[in-house]
Amino acid sequence: MEADQTSLNLEVNLQSVAVESETKLVEAAINGDIESFGRLCQRYYAALVSISYSVLTDHQFAEDAAQESFARALVRLRTLKNSAKFAPWLAAICRNVAKDMVALRARRVLCEGVPDKAKNNNPDDSSQVIRRAIEQLPAAKELIVLRYYNNFSYEQISSVLGISKATINGRLTRAKRKLAKYLRRNGFSEYRL
Repeated sequence: MEADQTSLNLEVNLQSVAVESETKLVEAAINGDIESFGRLCQRYYAALVSISYSVLTDHQFAEDAAQESFARALVRLRTLKNSAKFAPWLAAICRNVAKDMVALRARRVLCEGVPDKAKNNNPDDSSQVIRRAIEQLPAAKELIVLRYYNNFSYEQISSVLGISKATINGRLTRAKRKLAKYLRRNGFSEYRL
């Protein structure tokens, strides 16, 4: 019992040190320390790629969006009001960059008259059916990509997106129900789910 309590105290202390060190990194970056901003970029790169991938569904574009997000964040860093909210602020920038990229791609497709590659995929391909099912969940797509494609823990997702673990759990539960319903309607039998 005492060992469990010691372990719990150590974990709580480590989390507070991580939050404190992140706040110090953000404050240093705001004050012009580019090395601190670089460490923040390293810390959040994978999360931003996942967030942008959930919108773009293309890994190369997702990496571009993550890099653009860091560039925009660096320019706007002094507008950050609460340094403890850096991760959710950065995630919001990333979402906006990814949405801008989708809009730009859509305009290019309309201007060039080239059909969208996603519409020409083989509908019998299981992975494509699953991608389309996830596309039907705009509110939870980000959570699904972070949790199931990138194996982020609830704690990591909570930190990056700035939402509670209970909210994450509720959204993922609803999303899984909707996914199962969509997949059943599209020919997936129960044993494949």
